[in-house]
Amino acid sequence: MGSLLHVGRVGVEIVSTPGFDFKVTIPCTHSECSGSHALLVRVVEKTGEVLAKSHGEEFSAEQMYTAPHPALFGNGPKNTFWQMPHGAGGGVEAVAEWVPNASQIWAQAAND
Repeated sequence: MGSLLHVGRVGVEIVSTPGFDFKVTIPCTHSECSGSHALLVRVVEKTGEVLAKSHGEEFSAEQMYTAPHPALFGNGPKNTFWQMPHGAGGGVEAVAEWVPNASQIWAQAAND
């Protein structure tokens, strides 16, 4: 499937992977990260801590740390959750940490 949207250098693509809605590719300049991170996103009606709990129950550590990384997106960029390796480390991530104007973009997408 082709790219649906590009936000800066972030790419969003509809996927046919069962259980997921779209794929997001986020650029990264760390030499350990090979230029970007890929996420398979499932949109859910959950927020905050519930996303973290659901993510831990639904995906194994191997799935979380193997690209593309499974991610849960709820209502708004602060209500997103995934885990992945990043640089020399890794861990819990959210859209608001990766996209500086995420709230503005999210609001615009909701109105389009």
